[in-house]
Amino acid sequence: MPAHEPPAPGHRQVSARPVSLPPPQELAHAALRTALLRDALGLALWCAPTTRVTPHGLPALADVRDAVERLDLWPHSLAHSPDRRTAWLERASAGGDVVDFVVPWETAVGLGLVVLDDGLARPRPDLRDLARAPEPVLGWWVRVFENTFEYARGDSEGGSAPEPGTSGPELLPHVLRYLYEAPDGCRAPLDTLVREVLLAPGTVSTLPERLRPHAEDLLLHALRQLATTGAVLLPTPADTGDGPVVVLTPLGRYGVRRLLQEVGVSAPLIGDLADADAAEFLDTLATLSAEGRLSAIGPWLDRRTPARALREIASVAADPGRARRRWAGTTVLSATSSQIEHELRALLHSARPAVVSLAAIVLLTSRMLPQHEIDEIMSEFGPWVVVDMFAASMAGGETGIRFLLDADDSAGIERVLLADPVRLWESGHPDTARVLGALARHHPDPETAAAAIRVLDRGPMEG
Repeated sequence: MPAHEPPAPGHRQVSARPVSLPPPQELAHAALRTALLRDALGLALWCAPTTRVTPHGLPALADVRDAVERLDLWPHSLAHSPDRRTAWLERASAGGDVVDFVVPWETAVGLGLVVLDDGLARPRPDLRDLARAPEPVLGWWVRVFENTFEYARGDSEGGSAPEPGTSGPELLPHVLRYLYEAPDGCRAPLDTLVREVLLAPGTVSTLPERLRPHAEDLLLHALRQLATTGAVLLPTPADTGDGPVVVLTPLGRYGVRRLLQEVGVSAPLIGDLADADAAEFLDTLATLSAEGRLSAIGPWLDRRTPARALREIASVAADPGRARRRWAGTTVLSATSSQIEHELRALLHSARPAVVSLAAIVLLTSRMLPQHEIDEIMSEFGPWVVVDMFAASMAGGETGIRFLLDADDSAGIERVLLADPVRLWESGHPDTARVLGALARHHPDPETAAAAIRVLDRGPMEG
């Protein structure tokens, strides 16, 4: 009997997987260590007590030179070339490129860390106190993250506007969602992100056809800009021994969760689901990725005894039309089945077929029963149980049905459905006709598919 839940319906989950986040203080410390916010805060403190600025709101070049030297705001190309820094400073002092100063300076001004007034710049009066509190720090970081996401671009930044399909809002959303749904700390190869997200078959790509051969470079360029916020890490090939990989950091998980919530996607924290009632919990669980389900079940069970969890789940899954909720319930109860074996056996005598099915599936997948007991349960309840399992898999569309038919431990499921048509119809499961129709359409064996059609055509009246 299949021991795993079929995929959630469709390709897009209505809810993101439940995640855990570090405490706010830890996230704030991480935010203050990110390149862009660190430099912006450093410049805000540097300009104390006041620093003269031009009509464009920038300090004089001599002051820029001082800030670059004090705060190490060197261009990336000079990070390991101190001998070239003097020449760069001379060019900067003569009006050369000082973008590595301008970006964090404008960030500091935009965040309100620096106040401009009457040709002078000064740090906001309460800046040091705010920088010690998690809430304002994380508020600053979220604005930096969202701004970088919005203006990141995959193509060369020389033009006035990015090419269609290469801006951050076009390249990054599905990539970040993929990383969010992956296990924490997952190192996703860049080529996998391109193949399975940006250019996945059956998806509508925003990239023009002529740019698709360059998809890896475009995505990598956009991700490098996002990396300045600390949301992602990009270990080098030298570190990984292979191609580039991408890691979503805990800070990035915090930021992506904010983005998901802004577009209306439910993005629960594991602790939030732990206090949900059984109906809400099971319905949410059924929409999550496999990793999300695993991370959510433990905390929910920790809030209640195994016997109480069984009572709550049985109560909200007793309606025969709740096959999907019932299947989610079996996943939860399988994690604690050894502690409720007596209660599960008692439910086999329930007058409610849906409750019997719930208990039967948990027992059958528990590996606690000897073969003769498995045979007895299948002999007595097999048709209702198998129809219920198949009905739950249908909630995942064709993918869910294939998942069930291809599972190693579901071999022979069609025999239970088709061996005794009279008993199948007499089981009274409301989804019997739907299941037979799906079996006829999707079973890979033509003879089995034809047999399902015959049983369906005979219907319950003929037996």
